[in-house]
Amino acid sequence: MKVLALTKYGRAGASSRVRFLQFIPALAAAGIEVTPAPLFDAAHLVRFYRGGQRSIARALPRYVARLRTLVRARSAYDCLWLEGELFPYLPAWGERRSPLPYVVDYDDAVFHKYDTTPLIGALLGKKIAAVMRGAAVVSAGSPYVADEARRAGARRVELVPTVVDLAHYPLALAPGGPELRVGWIGTPHTARYLSALAPALARAARVVPLRLVVVGADVAMPGIATECHPWSEEREAALIASFDVGVMPLPDEPWERGKSGYKLIQCMASARPVIASPVGVNVAIVDGVGRLAGDEEAWVAALVELGRSAGLRAELGAAGRTRVEERYSLEVATPRLVELLRGASRSRSA
Repeated sequence: MKVLALTKYGRAGASSRVRFLQFIPALAAAGIEVTPAPLFDAAHLVRFYRGGQRSIARALPRYVARLRTLVRARSAYDCLWLEGELFPYLPAWGERRSPLPYVVDYDDAVFHKYDTTPLIGALLGKKIAAVMRGAAVVSAGSPYVADEARRAGARRVELVPTVVDLAHYPLALAPGGPELRVGWIGTPHTARYLSALAPALARAARVVPLRLVVVGADVAMPGIATECHPWSEEREAALIASFDVGVMPLPDEPWERGKSGYKLIQCMASARPVIASPVGVNVAIVDGVGRLAGDEEAWVAALVELGRSAGLRAELGAAGRTRVEERYSLEVATPRLVELLRGASRSRSA
């Protein structure tokens, strides 16, 4: 069986890497040959993180190349595996005329990208609903996204959590230094969420010595010791292992309710305890194996509690690792994905 994976990015893009590309070896072992065809290159992602404006001149050749890939796909593949949409900021013409059945995957609430302003909403507000209805399967990274797919009238909706390859996260001893190393991993685009944590970090630092460790962005918080590291796929697991506790603050807003909790899963895979805002899927991931903090007081209490007890950090870290092994690992997710892709392929024959 041959599948064309129409991702947004290559390995530099977290959603493309984690929701698609990391599965390729395991799918090959199951007899499914996946060919990735990213829409944008790494340079596009770098420009985005630096605040660059979208450029029609840069995007147009990439759109043309994808169109050519689609034209050739009918005779070469059994189904398509699509990340979100074929052509961002264009109507769903391509999906409506897809040469093959497709599985469409969402790890974010992409539909909110088109309903935030009246003009874009009028033109494209119903686009993602049309893409979902046309899919053989909608693969959703969170219940929030799955519910939207059902409202859109999708034929089949499956909740497929974001997972990690545990071989990439070998267990390592916690740092055990004099400071509580509070870690966050993300991108320059998502670093804005971390700024909301500054007051709680400053208050907690008056009780327990702490250091903020940031991976993937440059962040400065006055009065808080901070170290920042560039992200790389090769170093990310070692950097997460340098945390004492991982954090994921989020506002309770529509886009954030659709997130799939990847930061938390990474930290838990490394057996590090986590503190998270109780937003969207975070609750299901963290409940019982970490701490949920809905306001500044709760964040301060959780940071101080974990800062004072290395034993509690070890206990919650071990519980988090077990949860990842049982629910959020590549080994658990692969058989499900095999079934979804094979089912889409069978729908072509039907």
